[in-house]
Amino acid sequence: MKKIIIVLSLLCGIAYAEHGVDEKHYELYWQQIPAVCGKSSIVQEYIEDKGLEPVYMSLGRAGSKPDGEPVYMVTTYEKDDQVLVTVDLPGAVETCILFHTYNKSEVKIKFKKGV
Repeated sequence: MKKIIIVLSLLCGIAYAEHGVDEKHYELYWQQIPAVCGKSSIVQEYIEDKGLEPVYMSLGRAGSKPDGEPVYMVTTYEKDDQVLVTVDLPGAVETCILFHTYNKSEVKIKFKKGV
């Protein structure tokens, strides 16, 4: 039952966000990605156990517009060479970890448009 609720909530979020992307202009498409979800308190416990600290928080807004209604919140955590990103939906009781990566390195090359 728990898995069904998680899947349905993710599908609802995908369906809602899909209307805001201009697929024809940018040739973007939706992709299924793996995410690990759980009660927010359990995800927070995992993050604390790993010693990660929040460094950025940002809001995803309806239609990908700066003045759109907030539809999700992304939090980026870091520790040494690790990065972990979570996503939270308003009113949801769970948090999803989008990725936990290692061997972070800074990109020092400046790219110019068209290069």
